[in-house]
Amino acid sequence: MKQRWLPVGLLALAMFLVNCLARFISWKAGIANENTQNKLGIIGVLAVAVVIIVMSVRWSIRYPFPRVFGDVILAVSIGALLSVFVGPFAGGMKPFSESLEFTVYEILLFLAIGLVAMFVGFMAVTALGKDWKSRGLKRYEQRYRHPRRAVRG
Repeated sequence: MKQRWLPVGLLALAMFLVNCLARFISWKAGIANENTQNKLGIIGVLAVAVVIIVMSVRWSIRYPFPRVFGDVILAVSIGALLSVFVGPFAGGMKPFSESLEFTVYEILLFLAIGLVAMFVGFMAVTALGKDWKSRGLKRYEQRYRHPRRAVRG
């Protein structure tokens, strides 16, 4: 049980820490410039996406797609909720300080980034033929391949 949920929790924690770090840097550096905040936000989103891609690649090699999908969605959901409700404290703000609409938008943005990153990682592994299903089919083919016999006539 621990072997399955520990990586999911670590992925959620990594997402949360990246978000908190971006908020903290923005707060302590006194970045009020909209352009600089956007750059910092994009770097944070890319960092989260790279972490999700790496984990989905790792899991896609070992497990079938439904399990990868479930684990990534669970981790992204937990990471998003932590980032939205606890993350603002790292930036010197309170949750819901913007508006309810912005909070919902932020949660949906996290989920969308997580889904896209997960599919990019999974499709890369599948395209290379290294996913769980492709490797199983390759083992099946090797096990039951029979040499062709010449027809005698």
